[in-house]
Amino acid sequence: MKLPILKAEKLDREFYKALLASIGEGMIAVDMEGVILSVNRAFEKMLGWKQDEVVGKRLVEIIPREDEEGNRINIEERMLMQFFSGSLPFFYFVRKDKTRLPVNSVINSITIDQKIIGVVEVFHDLTREKVLEKLRMDFLTLASHQLRTPLSGTKWLIETMKRGVLGPLNEKQRDYMDEIYRANERMIKLVFDMINVLRLESGTATIKKETVSVSDLGENISVKTEDAVAKGKITFRNALKNYKTIAVETDAALLQSILECFVANAVSYSQPGQEVACDAKEEADAVTFSVKDSGIGIPKDEQERIFEKFYRASNAKQMRPDGTGLGLYTASILADKIGAKVSFESEEGKGSTFYLRVPKRFAKITI
Repeated sequence: MKLPILKAEKLDREFYKALLASIGEGMIAVDMEGVILSVNRAFEKMLGWKQDEVVGKRLVEIIPREDEEGNRINIEERMLMQFFSGSLPFFYFVRKDKTRLPVNSVINSITIDQKIIGVVEVFHDLTREKVLEKLRMDFLTLASHQLRTPLSGTKWLIETMKRGVLGPLNEKQRDYMDEIYRANERMIKLVFDMINVLRLESGTATIKKETVSVSDLGENISVKTEDAVAKGKITFRNALKNYKTIAVETDAALLQSILECFVANAVSYSQPGQEVACDAKEEADAVTFSVKDSGIGIPKDEQERIFEKFYRASNAKQMRPDGTGLGLYTASILADKIGAKVSFESEEGKGSTFYLRVPKRFAKITI
């Protein structure tokens, strides 16, 4: 009776061995002391080490990790920290031949009888992604010069003609020049927004860690949105200026950009005389900012797409045909970068409230 059992156990071992070997992603299993227990075939192919060369050796000693600048990453500290978040977004493995492999990875505990005996890390080769990122950045550099320069030149020429340098303009000609100027301004904004999105998606934006006073933030937002509020004849109630004892630890510029986007949208899609209100609510570990309007709202069947790139609600396009559809998309990317969460409530014809929940302590992990 024992032979069939032994045969079944052998088949199980062979099955799991074959299963690990067939996984396309690299895999490392280590014990609680950081000693390598097992690796798979993809690991050997990606890093140049054979299993018998690494098993029984400490991971941190045989396979170093580095950041973008070549600084060594302390994996023991990283593993403990990432036990709860489950992933390491981006780093480099140093191969056996000393070249570098860009990867991201997911780490999970190995548990037997409810006891953690080690961790398994599965990593993905990002070489192709890095090549695409370089192409994107090359385009970004080209676009910055080749697109913005002629538009800025066109703006200067229009302003020169409007000043009458080439002779006085009659009323009809001035109307035409005003329309051309507005169209050029829309193109400049579109190019700026697209380049900004490319920069954010490429991960090149620098994230700062600083203490941000909510009241100071409120003052800055009032100044930045003053012209748009006045032009739209909107009543803007900014309660942020009253919270002098509340602060968050985050990137001040990015936080302000998100809230300015919410306010700008609220003003743009409200009617003259309506009210836009900016407020904040302090929680134990976070501050939730809100921007409320009583404007056109978002149709219910379109709400799930509102943060998509270039997407605009049907009623928004009818009210303002010249929007880019990049504002809320950009705001959502910025929120992710500072570890904040965006949400909203809206009813068509009655208005919207956008929320931004920002941890009091800086939440982003910098690799």
